[in-house]
This record gives sequence, structure tokens and C-alpha cells, in this order.
Amino acid sequence: MQFVPAQDPLLRSPTGGEAAPSPHANALLTLAQWQAACDGWPRGVPVAVALENTVDVTALGTLLERVDLLVLQFPKWTDGRAYSQARLLRSRVGYRGRLRAAGDVIVDMLPLLQRNGFDEVQLRADQSEAQARKALHYFAGHYQDDVTRTPVKDDAVRAHRTPGFEQRVAQSLQLLHQAAQAHPGRIVQATSLGVEGMVITDLIARHGLPVAVATLDTGALHAETLALIPAIAQRYGIRVERFAPRPLDVQRFVQEHGPLAMRRSVELRHACCALRKLEPMRRLLQGRDAWITGLRRDQSEHRAQVPLHETDHDGRAKYYPLAHWSDADVWHYVRVHEVPYNPLHDQGFPSIGCQPCTRAVAPGEDFRAGRWWWEQDGRRECGLHSRPQPLAA
Repeated sequence: MQFVPAQDPLLRSPTGGEAAPSPHANALLTLAQWQAACDGWPRGVPVAVALENTVDVTALGTLLERVDLLVLQFPKWTDGRAYSQARLLRSRVGYRGRLRAAGDVIVDMLPLLQRNGFDEVQLRADQSEAQARKALHYFAGHYQDDVTRTPVKDDAVRAHRTPGFEQRVAQSLQLLHQAAQAHPGRIVQATSLGVEGMVITDLIARHGLPVAVATLDTGALHAETLALIPAIAQRYGIRVERFAPRPLDVQRFVQEHGPLAMRRSVELRHACCALRKLEPMRRLLQGRDAWITGLRRDQSEHRAQVPLHETDHDGRAKYYPLAHWSDADVWHYVRVHEVPYNPLHDQGFPSIGCQPCTRAVAPGEDFRAGRWWWEQDGRRECGLHSRPQPLAA
């Protein structure tokens, strides 16, 4: 979840009452203004619309297709009509843009806002981002549940020892040793900084393996994800290499298609992944002939056949040391070795990617249901882990 100040400098309200305003970037319009202006609004010029909590959002339909941001109002924190609007916008209307909560929003509402589909909160003047993030982490584990919320699992449930755990750890460690010896100075762990990646980094550091650690800083990651980079340096003494997309490529894409283009079509989403992930990944792997990643077989049906090692499409050796681990194995290792991890995992995010493309999952949903959730294709992958032929054992 993102937080914006009470006076958002990126949004400007046009003058002229309810008349159709002249298009300008980052305009904040009333619903009536948008109805008057939408037909002549240039594509690629971002627009935000403020909705009163009395509006029947199910009647808006295609009027919202080009709206990048909807600002839903909480006149009083006890007035929950904007929750219903958010849920209807996501589940019935199919709105794919950003949802912002504004007005009398108090910090213990944050988990419920997140569960109902809000991406952002406009802070009151008496609140800071630090206070909000602390409250989000605290209240997510204590109260204010709703029917769609994934409860924070108790460690005894999420992190328990299963038969054969020690053997699986030993097998993974042996694989990492073999990989490091086979590719001296030319092997890297490519981590998304998810909990599996943190376990692998801990194994590498704990056993002094000569393996570099690198990540893709897409420019759209959660603050909680980025915070793990200095945490790794402090805990393990490892400098995480960061590879970012080319700024001009991102700027051109956003100017042409808008900041939430990925929600308009699968093709645009793949194009966004290509410039933010695939191109930086090519630079990350340049000069290296082997890499390590944290995919596991029980993460999704598409990953059910992940081997321990294989050759990727470019002829590099690719290793999956946790392929045979269960979710319980991962969290048991985290608890035993006190591995740092992303606090979003405690808030219903089992799989974490870019902020606009990741949501919390509901009870019973697939591990990766929160990634690109608006798409119907069950695979929902970014292209980093397309499957080639396996290596001989």
C-alpha cells in the first residue's frame, strides 16, 4: 500500500465548476467534469476522478476505462460506504486502475482498506507515512478482519517441521556447493527478495559460498521490498547488485500508454514486464553462465515440474535449490535461523512483485492469485522463468 500526503502535489484540481476542463496532466476531476471531458481527453494524459460515497459505481461502466486513479471519500471514519464502492469496483465493474482512500481515514482502517482493493491512502495532516506503515503492520495481525482477509498465520501453523526437512536442506546446500564450484566467479543468485530468495541468500551467506546476489529494481516495487536490500547488507555483509530499467524507456512507455497500462491488456502488461524486468535481467546475467532462483513446485500448477537444475534458453545453467521444499519448509527455516523477510508476507501477500501488479490473496486462493489478478490466463508469468530443457542429472 502506498501513502500520499494530505496535499498531494501530483494532483491538480481544475477550475471552472462542473464545466468540461482543459486536459492537463495529473488532473483531479469530479465525476461530472469527467463525464463532460472524457470524449475529448487525449489518450496518454493521466486523469484522476474523485467520487462521492453516494455514487452507484456499478452504473459507471466504460466511463472508468481511461481513469488512472479513483479517489473514494470517507467523510467520517465510521462511514464505510467507500469500502462497498471499492469492492464493487474491483469485483463487479472490473476497474483496474488505482484506488485511493481520502478523508477521515484513521490508521487502524489500513488493513481493511487493503483487503477491499485500495492501493493508496491519502494521509491526514496529523499522520506521517512512518506512523501509517507501523500501524499497517500492527493492526494487520490484531483485529479488523473482514470476510476476504487472509489471516496472518501463526508461526506454529505456517512454520512447522515436516518429515525429511533436514534432508531437503542438505540436498539444497549440496546443490549450491556444486553450482558454485562448477561456475567460479560466474554465478549469481537472482532474487526478487521474496521469502524463498531470502532463504537462499541466508544459505549462501551462512556457508560462505562464492555466489553474487542481485535483484531487479523495477522502479515500481513496494517500499517493504526495497528495505530488504540494506537489511541484507547489515545482516550478511553482502552487497546486493541492483539492475534497473532504462529511465528513458520507462518514461516513453508511461507517456504513451499511461502509468497503469499493464491493466489495459495482456500485451501492454507483457511490454511493461519486458522493459522493467526482462531487459534489466539481460544485463544482470551478462558475463555469467549460471544463475540461482527460488521457484518451488507447489507455488503454482505452471511450476509443478520445476527441476533442481536445467539449462535456460540462452544456454546458462539455472538452479532451483528450493524446488522440492514446501511452504512449511520455507517458513520453518526462516523461524529457526531468524531470516529477515518482507512484512507484506504477514499481510496476505505470499507472492510479491511490483506494487501495481500485486494484491493480497483471499483464503483458499492460489499462491500466485494476487499477481496480475485481472488477467484470466492461469499462468500469469512475466517471462523471466520460461521453461527450457532439463540438464542431465
